[in-house]
Amino acid sequence: MKAVAKTNLFLRVLGKRHDAYHELENVFVPVRDLYDDVELMPGEDGVSLHIEGEAVPSDQDNLCFKAAKAFSHASGMALRVDIVLHKNIPVAAGLGGGASDAAAVLLLLNEHYGNPLEKAKLAELASSLGADVPFFLKPEPALGTGIGDVLRPICLNVHFALLVVTPCFPVPVKWTYAHLPSALPEAPCLDDFLASAKGDDIYSFAKMCRNDLEEPVFKKFPLLCAMRDCLMENGALTVHVSGSGPSLFAIADTSKAKGIAGRFHEKYHTFKPPVVACF
Repeated sequence: MKAVAKTNLFLRVLGKRHDAYHELENVFVPVRDLYDDVELMPGEDGVSLHIEGEAVPSDQDNLCFKAAKAFSHASGMALRVDIVLHKNIPVAAGLGGGASDAAAVLLLLNEHYGNPLEKAKLAELASSLGADVPFFLKPEPALGTGIGDVLRPICLNVHFALLVVTPCFPVPVKWTYAHLPSALPEAPCLDDFLASAKGDDIYSFAKMCRNDLEEPVFKKFPLLCAMRDCLMENGALTVHVSGSGPSLFAIADTSKAKGIAGRFHEKYHTFKPPVVACF
């Protein structure tokens, strides 16, 4: 199963909750050309995890293990499977790779064992694993409220290209939230973003994108500012940090996207080329 990446076109932090999480307005979109592969193989006893590609922990703290444990507890089934994870999405990059892998494990296990859990129960398990996990059960453009786990589909009528750039260093989510600025802007607001997404003006849409988590990431890593400037100088309409970073996403006209990606890669050839997706 393909466990796709995501980015957040609009991410507004409304405030800190009593449970230490933050209340969010969070617009997810899938990045389907960047994905991990997750497979289930018959196992002898319990759950084992084999990882290929990007280096990630394979111990009990891995979200794939946690997803399998949650499924076993909810279904009452003793699992006998090997999970094979072909890791392509960079780790701690603001692209939701671990959450996507966990959602894929839930879906695969449910199918493998004859669908013992209803969609609502799978969503409940996904939410218990992490705020982003529910989105990946059905990765379509969606607004996430609460901590990002209360989802509703949104309409994206505007046509645009999305370029995703990932530098080769991780940024922990906790670090980004811990360094949020004390004052956050009022605009752009969610209603304006959603209205622009329903229209056909890519320039207005680009202006409505937002990420309240990006300021500390840009301050900490000047390289990201240089990358942002390079994308803008070559034709991107806006550039923001994806999620908690450090990946960047750019909005561009679909006819210009490949040229922007090519010129960016010429300058930053030590990094992987930008992933380009069209909506």
